[in-house]
Amino acid sequence: MELPYRYIDDISVADAAIEVNSDTLEGIFIDSGKALTNTMVDDLKSIRTDIEYSFKVESREIDLLLYEFLEKLVIEKDANQMLFSEFEVKINQTENNSIISVIAHGEHIDYNRHELCADVKAVTLHKFNLTKEKENWKAEMILDI
Repeated sequence: MELPYRYIDDISVADAAIEVNSDTLEGIFIDSGKALTNTMVDDLKSIRTDIEYSFKVESREIDLLLYEFLEKLVIEKDANQMLFSEFEVKINQTENNSIISVIAHGEHIDYNRHELCADVKAVTLHKFNLTKEKENWKAEMILDI
């Protein structure tokens, strides 16, 4: 199966650079969340979806909304040892604001079952980009690992 994201190897050795593509705005958020988690865990399917975590994030800029969404996932990993592999998202945009409502499905880290790859410490704003190209969305991000 071809993934809707790819890792870019020649950006930095202490970071992970990812490009995500989707045909919908909601899809870019979902696939970016999966790419973030897949940076930390080798097999997304190893993450059970027993726990639902609901949250909202708000921003004036749609690219910063994506950034805040991803940072929320990193915070949950650090604070509560949570990994998420499935996401339900609803995005409401107004002239002045964007709000994403998220239900993330996952579980607590199980060191016996999850093959951990890298510990993502943060999503950086360096080269962070979200653009719409024709009918497709593209996100580029660098994760501090």
